[in-house]
Amino acid sequence: MKKLILSLGLLLSAAALADDSKAVTFEGKITGVVCASCKAHITAALTQKLPDVVSVDVKPGEDAESQKIIIITRDESLTKDKAVDALGTYAKNYQILSLAKK
Repeated sequence: MKKLILSLGLLLSAAALADDSKAVTFEGKITGVVCASCKAHITAALTQKLPDVVSVDVKPGEDAESQKIIIITRDESLTKDKAVDALGTYAKNYQILSLAKK
């Protein structure tokens, strides 16, 4: 029984890794992110409204006015407009200035 459970676990892990291998990274600029709560709002909105999003990260940008947004998704057709729409009412506070596939 233990071997069966272990084998099943390995199969599920392999399937998850294979699925993530199709993920695409998008990078861009975003404004208005000033704290961890801001980042949490953006992450929640994008992952809930865009089901193929695997992860969202916001890092300091090259200038003081904007931050770098990194979205990993299985949707190769993600666009800036789709991401802005997914932000919903948060789009008033956080502006995605650019988004491009890496």
